[in-house]
Amino acid sequence: MQGYNGSQSWDTSFAIQAIISTNIAEEYGATLRKAHDYIKDTQVLEDCPGDLNFWYRHISKGAWPFSTADHGWPISDCTAEGLKAVLLLSTFPSETVGKLLDLKRLYDAVNVLLSLQNSNGGFATYELTRSYQ
Repeated sequence: MQGYNGSQSWDTSFAIQAIISTNIAEEYGATLRKAHDYIKDTQVLEDCPGDLNFWYRHISKGAWPFSTADHGWPISDCTAEGLKAVLLLSTFPSETVGKLLDLKRLYDAVNVLLSLQNSNGGFATYELTRSYQ
């Protein structure tokens, strides 16, 4: 079984962070703009339809998946890295990186992250722990 269709979101989030960590990020404005557009397009905008509990699904609105929006499965570390990338991009002028992510979508991402905290206070690298110890 193949669970993913690539690692595009994950890779783009880290590429953004790597470019911004240099002192030459302004030279990569076109690249950052394209990456920013991709990250915005990849964020999951709606929860799956129906009863999430019946399908053993978690909320997904605001999350970032591992690859593309079509993958759509909310992943804690991908969401954290996607959120970090858009927050870093928000420190640049919109003329360089394009229109910023809407504040509501940032709130949705934070909501997903907080909802993924396990009962012991920790966070798994993928999703909530649902099994027995």
